[in-house]
Amino acid sequence: MAELEPTTREWSDRIRRLLNELKLTQAGLADRLGVSPATVSRWLAGKNEPTAETYVALGNLAGRPDGAYFWERAGIDTSELPDASLRQTLSSIRASLEDFNLITTKKVSQHLSGNANAVAIPLMNVTAFGDRVPPHENVRLSQAKVEDVLLAPLSWCPHPENMLSMHVAGDSMFPVIPSGSILFVDTAVTERSHLNEKLVVVAHRDLGFKVARLQRLAGSDLLVSANPKYLPLDVSNATKWKIFGEVLWWVSKDAKHDS
Repeated sequence: MAELEPTTREWSDRIRRLLNELKLTQAGLADRLGVSPATVSRWLAGKNEPTAETYVALGNLAGRPDGAYFWERAGIDTSELPDASLRQTLSSIRASLEDFNLITTKKVSQHLSGNANAVAIPLMNVTAFGDRVPPHENVRLSQAKVEDVLLAPLSWCPHPENMLSMHVAGDSMFPVIPSGSILFVDTAVTERSHLNEKLVVVAHRDLGFKVARLQRLAGSDLLVSANPKYLPLDVSNATKWKIFGEVLWWVSKDAKHDS
């Protein structure tokens, strides 16, 4: 047990230092990260360590060079990220889905040039299912791991510290969102009143994550699929169906055709 104390002190001290640098209260940091003040208090006391996705969010708040520590704690290899500040030296990216490809850390140097702000978005080993079939294994976000980190323009991310990306499986959103796509989700937006007719990811404790368009009717909330063969799914019970976040955009590979 004694061998763990230096590590525990380090991540607790780093979070405390970030609080001071950002001039935030514990409640203020909790609000930025979407957690409870009690959770932040337990971090500072060294009782509970942040999850991987929270470490990435802390890194985004801190920026380089301090952010590298938090990203590494999340399991991200920062050796291939640019040495200079992410907030000042990441390249100018033309904000168009037609000519911009989200890239992994391994290709940063090949595709970025100029000056612009960018956000490091963790790709989690979590899958949102676009149909009624639940995942074979329901990976809870608190147990999820970071597979990679993707970069996107800051202007695309209203709440950069709350951005996550995840996989999609199933055909209920085809042809809008093909199976195998990657969703980029703003987890800060969860109020149903703000999400009518928006694409959302909804979480069920037993059925995992679902992606569809939220349609609010008098007395009921429905998830409506793009594929007409799937009937709307009633998600009115907010105790069972939690809004995980708004889908801001997604990327998918071109279909392969035999020549």
